[in-house]
Amino acid sequence: MSDFHFLRPWWLLAILPQLWLFWSVWRQRPRLESWAAICDSHLLEHLMQTKRQGGRHLALLCLFLSALLMNLGLAGPTWKRLPIPSYKQIQPKVVVLDLSDSMLARDLKPDRLTRAKFKLHDLFKRREGQFALIAYTGEPFVVAPLTDDAQTIDALLSSLSPDIMPVEGQKLDSALEEASRLISNAGFKEGQILVLTGETPSLDSITTAGELAKKRIYTSIMPVLAEQSPSSSFNDLAKAGKGQVIPFSMTSTDLDRWLDQSGKKENFALSEDNDIPLWRDEGRRILLPALILLLPAFRRGWLQRITS
Repeated sequence: MSDFHFLRPWWLLAILPQLWLFWSVWRQRPRLESWAAICDSHLLEHLMQTKRQGGRHLALLCLFLSALLMNLGLAGPTWKRLPIPSYKQIQPKVVVLDLSDSMLARDLKPDRLTRAKFKLHDLFKRREGQFALIAYTGEPFVVAPLTDDAQTIDALLSSLSPDIMPVEGQKLDSALEEASRLISNAGFKEGQILVLTGETPSLDSITTAGELAKKRIYTSIMPVLAEQSPSSSFNDLAKAGKGQVIPFSMTSTDLDRWLDQSGKKENFALSEDNDIPLWRDEGRRILLPALILLLPAFRRGWLQRITS
């Protein structure tokens, strides 16, 4: 009962006027208006047979308790939650980040890599679906597998730099294959890849993107470049991967464009961890005794006890 509360507590305020009315009527003396009009009050007490006040008080008490219980029922007492299953989006997205020395170029201030990290910070704050992060140079390295906890991936971004990579080079095709394995090993039949790089995609990476598209793993690319018209190879990779070229912008419109496009292929699954708590209204349990207390009021002459 530690979770006991009222769903509509404002109804409890109606108890205050009921208490005042009950107390006023309870203290009121019964009036015998027909005899009081023709007989002095000090003689009336000796002429009339005194009725017991117990019946009158019992009638008042039944009415008050019935009204009190009805108010409590309307306030919606509850202490138990009913789990309502919710559905979460299944949007496996793998971000492939270039960590080669070319990302230290300063055509974007302060440099390409820093600006790419800022962009990924904005992406992971959205928490839409499952994300994974792969950093690559001559070989791909899984920074974080697919997870719903985008905050964990976001916390790892600050530690990424070309200095920590054990090999040099720039092989996007192997990074795409590693991204495909992450999606497949997680049990997904399709997914999205977003590549952030400042280097022109190679023919091997374009071929790999085309092969992944046949497996319903689509590749988009964001050129981390200051120029607004990058090499046509970026378009070739996006076309082969059935994705899109997303121009790098100062705002989040580029991310919106990619998320909107990838969201068209989204699936949903039953969420086991994010059930919507729905409190069960227990007011119906109180209405039955309230109606039982009100039943005597339907007897002929029962309400007359209050005033006589």
